[in-house]
Amino acid sequence: MSRLQRFKTLLNRMLEGVCAVLLAFMTLLTAYQVFMRYVLKSPSTMSEDILSYSFVWLSLFATALVFGERDHMNLTFFTDKASKKVQLLLSVFSESLIIIVTFIIFIFGGKGFMAVGGMQMSPTLGISMDWIYVILPVSGILIALYNMINVMELIGNYIKDQGGN
Repeated sequence: MSRLQRFKTLLNRMLEGVCAVLLAFMTLLTAYQVFMRYVLKSPSTMSEDILSYSFVWLSLFATALVFGERDHMNLTFFTDKASKKVQLLLSVFSESLIIIVTFIIFIFGGKGFMAVGGMQMSPTLGISMDWIYVILPVSGILIALYNMINVMELIGNYIKDQGGN
């Protein structure tokens, strides 16, 4: 296994662990919220906000994982009919386009959200919203990193399939 594959496997396991912990936390928090609301008749507004923020974080970490595995929606009707070289070029183009969009929306846009969030406080949690919005550039970096790894893997696999020429 190459260093790149080991790094990707480590990153996958780390993100899978974070997602599993977030999902377990959200499940317990939902049970707590239901208990407080229907049994004790004292709903917790703080748990509702934490659940919302946790769901966003879980979704964006899982999004990075999906891009890492190239399991996102992909229409291959035309590319499957193309030569291996054209398939490689289209795949590299697609991954590169994702990197560009990720930098614009998640990383640069996320930094903008954080700047605005730094001026806002979460009313129920009492924390600065930039701590909530930090997930945007973090997930953007992870998505871009995964896409760069995907490009290197695509090129490496193509070279290996061509017999190293």
